[in-house]
Amino acid sequence: MLGGIIYSAGLVVAIIAVIFLQYREFVKKQEKEETSTIFNYREVFGPMGLEFLGLSIILIWIIPYGVLVIAPLGLILSVLSPAGRITWVQTKVPRAMVCVFMISMIMLGSLSPVSQPKSPDSWGDPLLTENPNAPIWPASQQYTWLMTPSTGELDLEIIQSISIRTPHQLGIYGSASSSLNLASLMGLEQSRLHQAIELLDDELSFVRLNPEEIALTPIPNQETHRYVSSTLGIDENIVIRQYELRALSIGSNEEGVKVGEVLCAATSTWGGELQILVIIRPLGHPDLTTNRYAEELVLDWLSA
Repeated sequence: MLGGIIYSAGLVVAIIAVIFLQYREFVKKQEKEETSTIFNYREVFGPMGLEFLGLSIILIWIIPYGVLVIAPLGLILSVLSPAGRITWVQTKVPRAMVCVFMISMIMLGSLSPVSQPKSPDSWGDPLLTENPNAPIWPASQQYTWLMTPSTGELDLEIIQSISIRTPHQLGIYGSASSSLNLASLMGLEQSRLHQAIELLDDELSFVRLNPEEIALTPIPNQETHRYVSSTLGIDENIVIRQYELRALSIGSNEEGVKVGEVLCAATSTWGGELQILVIIRPLGHPDLTTNRYAEELVLDWLSA
């Protein structure tokens, strides 16, 4: 929550900064022309401009996809009428300045620290607490566990628990779903899997995996799953995504060969933070057919 408050405060500061700069220009112009008029801060961004900016900061906490919806909508509404286009010509400098300042504040606000990833006691200490392949923006933290298989079995699991800042919205409504959709659209999950693929390659003897030649192929399936445990007091519909893990360096098919599956589960908190669980299981893992949604692991993670 604190990170979201800092994020919002930064946007307010950006608006105030532009109004202050416009006030200084107004004073200089008054002194030069030797006139005396009253500065109206509400007209700096044109009719209803300041009100829209204030409303936008509130809507970032409410609307799914947040700024990715609000910004285009505001631009479209501002140029629909001839009067709106004239206002753009008259106020293009302060509007351009506030856009640049607010984008800068969004970039900086998204670097505010996140909470520690969920870490169930039953999993023990994580094998790794950093991921050098993760993007530096937005802020994130990641723990990785290697669940070694039973003798003669293929029930190997690599688990990643991630806390990450969501730059586009601060509310919980649709945050998990929108964030996973954006990550998939821009291929952001690929870099985070680099570390997991290296661990998987070390553990598997029947195939060699190159992290640079691995592709994630979405599995068309349900986008939420209900996880229930009366013992843990959990009954939640959690946003999930499933992917085939395909090795492009194996076989002649350009789509590669399936070598495993990835399950992602995500929850969000107020203030623009996402908690993500990633479970990587190799082909042949018995739970890929009997426990597709990793019920026990996800419940452990949800209860942490």
